[in-house]
Amino acid sequence: MSQKVNVGIVGTGFVQNSFHLPSYSELKLANVVAVAGIENTVEFAKRWSINKVYHGDDAIEKLCRDPNVDVVDIGIPNNLHLQTIITAAENHKHIICEKPLARNAAEAKRALDTVERYGVLNFYAENQVFIPQLTRAFDFINGGAIGKLTWLRAREAHSGPHSKWFWDTRVAGGGVLSDMGCHTIEAVRYLTNKENPVEVAAWTATLVHKTQGEDNSLVLLKFEDGSLGQCENSWSAKGGFDVRFEIYGSDGAIFIDVTRETGIKLFTAAERSSEYVVEKADVEKGWLFPTWREHETFGYMYELQHFLECVVKGQTPREKFADGYAVNQIMDAAYEASQQKKWITMKY
Repeated sequence: MSQKVNVGIVGTGFVQNSFHLPSYSELKLANVVAVAGIENTVEFAKRWSINKVYHGDDAIEKLCRDPNVDVVDIGIPNNLHLQTIITAAENHKHIICEKPLARNAAEAKRALDTVERYGVLNFYAENQVFIPQLTRAFDFINGGAIGKLTWLRAREAHSGPHSKWFWDTRVAGGGVLSDMGCHTIEAVRYLTNKENPVEVAAWTATLVHKTQGEDNSLVLLKFEDGSLGQCENSWSAKGGFDVRFEIYGSDGAIFIDVTRETGIKLFTAAERSSEYVVEKADVEKGWLFPTWREHETFGYMYELQHFLECVVKGQTPREKFADGYAVNQIMDAAYEASQQKKWITMKY
């Protein structure tokens, strides 16, 4: 498979700098040919050796019209996802969109309808279902190693987001449930072979931060056979990034911790270190838990490799906009359940 895929990057922020571009730089199929951005676009292009730079208010439109771009990779605030998807699809570009697909199910449905109308390949960038330990757990489950699934617990927590726009519900679509609940919900869907829950219950609260949206959430997903998915998310959890999964079955259990049991521990008393340790570390001294090659450990490299292979082969990916739409539907139901303090019956 020698053909390269020409990728156009939309956005120059954290997810592109820390995860997507480090992955692309190691993938033989990837050829990043252009970037569109509002801030630090030239510096971003220099850092990642990208030759073509689109900057300013019409940057996205210009990148999407670029005949040399095969795939548009969207890593920008949630309120800009839908219009960027529409512009890319109208220009017959395949599309990678970072999670969540949209701010709500109505926007996600428009995004899905658009890519289906134009017949472009669409990739929902949910990295957690490409985490190596989670894909191995998926194999164990399907091989019958733990029997019938009974209870799945997915947790992602840290002390708060890195960019100001996450705190604005008009831009993000919600608080921590929108930002990180999409991860845990899709992880549960993945482990159940994409089974959708029949009922949803939820609790949301703003406990620590002064913000419009919730900084803590708990979502319960009830499946047709009575099994339960438990999705925990927090923006107020100290101690660094916390990503864990517990999977229980009638004949066994699986436990996964990708951020605390990393195989390496670091103690530092240095006043200042130039070496990056781990995302959302909270502190710079004392005992820390470095994560090796975060872009690989957290699944981004495997995710993008899979997406590029699908472009070359013309195949449907594991994660597509239909999955993102399902997640948005479940999150909308969770917000409704939290407000009404009752179980919500899902209608897909």
